[in-house]
Amino acid sequence: MYCRRGQKVKDQHMKAVRFALAFASALFLSLSLFVSRVQALALDDIPLWTGSGTNRAALVIEWNSPELFNNSSVAVPAANKTMVWGYHFNGPATATQMLQAVLAADPRLYVVADSTYGTFVEGIGYNLDGNGLIGVSDGTATNVFTNGFLTSATVDPDAAGPLNQGDLFWSGYFGPNWQVWTELGDVGSFPTSPDRGSSRYWNSLTGIQGQWEYANDGLDELALTNGSWIGFSVAAAGYDGNPNDPAYVVFNNHEQAPPTPDDTYVAYVGNTNDFAVQVISSSSLAVFSPYNDPTAVLNAPTRQFFDPYDGDVTDRVSIIDPPYDLTPEGGAVVTEITSGGQITVQLGRKIYDAPDNPYGVDLIVYGSSFFTGVTGTAGTISDSTDLNVATLTSSAIFGHATVASVSQDGTNWYAFPATPDLFPDNAYRWDDANDAWTDEAMNPTKPLNPYLYTNAYAGQTVAGALDQFAGAAGGTGYALKASGLPWIQYVQIQPGAGAYTVIDAIAAVNPAMVGDALTIAPDNLAAGITRLAFQNPADASQNQIAINFASLSGVARVVTISLNEFSAFAPLTGKVSSAYQIQTRPVAGTNAVTFRADLDLRVGNAYAGDGIDLRLYQWTCTNWTSLPFGYNATNHEVFISGLTNFSAFVVSQIVPPGLSIQPLTNGFAFQFVPIPNGLNILERSTNLATWTPVATNTPGSAAPILLQDTNTPVGRAFYRLRLDIP
Repeated sequence: MYCRRGQKVKDQHMKAVRFALAFASALFLSLSLFVSRVQALALDDIPLWTGSGTNRAALVIEWNSPELFNNSSVAVPAANKTMVWGYHFNGPATATQMLQAVLAADPRLYVVADSTYGTFVEGIGYNLDGNGLIGVSDGTATNVFTNGFLTSATVDPDAAGPLNQGDLFWSGYFGPNWQVWTELGDVGSFPTSPDRGSSRYWNSLTGIQGQWEYANDGLDELALTNGSWIGFSVAAAGYDGNPNDPAYVVFNNHEQAPPTPDDTYVAYVGNTNDFAVQVISSSSLAVFSPYNDPTAVLNAPTRQFFDPYDGDVTDRVSIIDPPYDLTPEGGAVVTEITSGGQITVQLGRKIYDAPDNPYGVDLIVYGSSFFTGVTGTAGTISDSTDLNVATLTSSAIFGHATVASVSQDGTNWYAFPATPDLFPDNAYRWDDANDAWTDEAMNPTKPLNPYLYTNAYAGQTVAGALDQFAGAAGGTGYALKASGLPWIQYVQIQPGAGAYTVIDAIAAVNPAMVGDALTIAPDNLAAGITRLAFQNPADASQNQIAINFASLSGVARVVTISLNEFSAFAPLTGKVSSAYQIQTRPVAGTNAVTFRADLDLRVGNAYAGDGIDLRLYQWTCTNWTSLPFGYNATNHEVFISGLTNFSAFVVSQIVPPGLSIQPLTNGFAFQFVPIPNGLNILERSTNLATWTPVATNTPGSAAPILLQDTNTPVGRAFYRLRLDIP
């Protein structure tokens, strides 16, 4: 039996035999046919790093649903999402060390592992909303994490689930388990994420998919070199040794490496209350089924539809392939409202006029629009259309004039001006690097940047246009500010004068959370949209980061995360109250976007001071520099004006130490808890006017220290501790 070191036999032997027999003959063919693409996420683009050293490696985790749930009762992950973390190191390092360092750096990430035969990962979870107790349960046993790495689990990995139902989570042993991948050749030197290529599945003979290959060793033996990538994805099925079972074919032939990750740590978890939940009334709908069903506008926008005009296949909704006909299950997809008609719906929750929502938008209406001018496609547009090649010839949209009205009580209405065409929508994230769709759903409660409605698309590839969506699902956004209503819960849709319209869904906007990305454009500034706010995943009433742009040279993507571990940085001074990483990069091209902006950062919730004892530090790529700032006690935030670059920011509290005195034979010793990385100077005076330094220390931690004065003067003396804080 052929078995990989450090891996459990049950998961490996069927694949390993094929690897051993066919590796030599098939490797050259796989390499010669693969073409890498420059759009892959680069090491430089990874927002969250840990460790120290000059070498860099990356960890990629894809939460995805298996094809078959044999040997498993684990629920599907709350969402499909691929995330990435970076790791600095020098000298020998393994994938296990990187995984443990990443777990320490990101407290929302947690892993269930078995160490019986080396480190074998059984379950991986991510606490998206930052709420609740992190733990797993199989209905009988429950295990709670005291840190992110659990090696003594008692739950059944093939029946486990997260205590927080909104977590990304998968677990498996005999059922579909976590598989480990490395960059092709397993020798590092990959400055960008490995591409898994356009082939849907791996080559079952070689264990290769694009630039990924199935790991030859267990995590403990997987040595890292500069540019190494370690990837986790969920197996297509659980183990099955019976060649006559469907699971046997799926298990051996349908495995997939992780797709190219994006740079956000936020995934949309479906909530029916974000959408219309009840049809109040309707009139003058289409005559023919299935377009005369008003309930088609309820719930989330369509992601997939059955396309009878493309060989009776199921297509994903895209900006060039709009929803129509039926769902794959045979239900209605969209509703047509003819001239003079209307649909009135109730939303699942109140929608508030929230100025800190992205771009001030509070409501999104989805239709069945699409871009009409497309070249570079062969035959009917479908899921097989290469969006890296398909090119838009203009900004022309086929859509329908639509009037949206809003109300608090369903009786008194405010009507927005008619929009000539609802903007197209897009259901899933396209992977530019691999010319392929991912299974990650775009966020239907995240509005598009309004500059996209008037953008010039001629000459852009469809993939390039989608890159500007920044994870939003499209549609047309509306700001309640224009209505004068503080909140609404009813929406009425009518066609424009003398026209008809087609509606797919109506969504409430959710605020942008720290961990997400938004775009900002010069057109936004000209229209008075200058502020981007990122809120607390655990409390959407708290802005943790707010950026107000005064100038901007181009369209920028702004990425944010919270920092919890600082091994990748120089030592910090004081007690960290809050810390954030902010990155900007161009949405298109490689030219850096220049800007000038004001920044507000929320301090930690435990802080109750007046700001005098705070410091604001910014990372300069080599060290921390102290910045002048103001403090807003009402908003619990520090603020600084005129920034021209972003990086890591730390709000640090300087807590003055208290001295305790101990007599010595020839003097005194003073014990205190120091300010880490600050210069602590013990000074003596005999007259309270002139002070003489007698001992100094620059500690690297907050561990108690002693400073001594062994040359005390005759008579009385006074002592103080002076802090030199950068």
